[in-house]
Amino acid sequence: MSEPTPSTPPAASHFLICIAGPDQGKRLEVTTAPLLIGRGAECNLLSDDPAVTERFAMLRRDGNRLHVQALSDTLPYTDGHPVTETYLTGGQQLRLGRSLWQLQAPGTPPSVLGFVNRLGDHLSTVAGIEKPGEWNAREMFADVGKHHADDEVEAYFTVGTAATTPPLAAIDARWPKPWVFVRVFFVTLALYVGFVVAWNNFENENLIPGLIMIGSVAIPLSLLIFFLEVNVPRNISLYQVVKLLLIGGLVSIVVSLIFFQVTNLSNLLGAAGAGIIEESGKALTLLLVVRRARFRWTLNGLLLGATVGTGFAVFESAGYALRAGLDAGSVAMLDTIMQRGFLSVLGGHVLWTGLVGAALWRVRGDQPFRSGMLTDPRFLRVLGVCMAMHMIWNYDGLQLPLFGKYVILGGAAWLLVLGMIQDGLKQVRTAQGIAAPA
Repeated sequence: MSEPTPSTPPAASHFLICIAGPDQGKRLEVTTAPLLIGRGAECNLLSDDPAVTERFAMLRRDGNRLHVQALSDTLPYTDGHPVTETYLTGGQQLRLGRSLWQLQAPGTPPSVLGFVNRLGDHLSTVAGIEKPGEWNAREMFADVGKHHADDEVEAYFTVGTAATTPPLAAIDARWPKPWVFVRVFFVTLALYVGFVVAWNNFENENLIPGLIMIGSVAIPLSLLIFFLEVNVPRNISLYQVVKLLLIGGLVSIVVSLIFFQVTNLSNLLGAAGAGIIEESGKALTLLLVVRRARFRWTLNGLLLGATVGTGFAVFESAGYALRAGLDAGSVAMLDTIMQRGFLSVLGGHVLWTGLVGAALWRVRGDQPFRSGMLTDPRFLRVLGVCMAMHMIWNYDGLQLPLFGKYVILGGAAWLLVLGMIQDGLKQVRTAQGIAAPA
């Protein structure tokens, strides 16, 4: 009697899963047969996304890749690029209309980037911020490496006055191309290195205040200049930014210290309690400027929130550095400056308060400010997400190798920031009555 011939095992399934947007939760098994996505009755997957056309895209599995072909003038996006035809591999994402889809293929290895993307997806959903489907890193930072004369830098900062604020029709609502922030970073970094070299050679105590302040300012200030550059309405002057940085930084710290005194959160939650107290203190500080009618754009709120966060970050870091120097010497002081500076790129007060400010301004819009806006779910959701990220950031019980926790939280925070920039640009385009650029 002959042995039965073993059957060929079925090929492992590939799925396209919607992880954010109007079609979130939908799941489509992708096969070698063509599959049609759209809003028409003949489609294999009926979309609920209003930005998707009747016949939007054709999908087909080609080996372990997904072939995507656009069928309408409204194009899908991959990696921030509109595409007429492309291939996806396992773990890659595809934006169809306003919905974000991810290809789940057998054997796709997990990655930190994939985890950050998924975390960003969930946080975007919770915070009510659309993921940055229009964003393209290569295009956004294309001007960073170009030569720029000092006159260009001076012109860049001559904004926000009656004579230099552009009218609505003249605002360039395309994705901005910031570059000054890199120059500011290298200048402040060079100053800090100069102070370190001088300290190592002379150990003169008169160098310590400059060492602490330049070290505490370098990266937060560079981030703030980035937010000044992406404020495309160009209606906030450098004077207003500096004034709010100083006053807002002090006020937010004082309000937070009062909250620490009158609440018991530090005893209940330990260091994580600062996430609730400090984010609340900085959010209330934004009331200093939220009533100004001419600051009406979401991007204005992003900049003003980042300004308050920068003031808080600079003063707090300077305090921590001074305490480390007094308690454990100059080596501990320099380590504190370096670590806090590095970590501020990945998240921290500048990004979190920028997001909270953008959310508050998004709620306010063209209307006069009312206290009830502070209880609007669109504001509270973003504030809650920033509090949660701050609490996890401070929680010592969760640590990952190579600053992994901060890298993950920072990546997710930047995705939210880019999403808020995209939302702010759409707000300007809507006011101008023009469509998004292709």
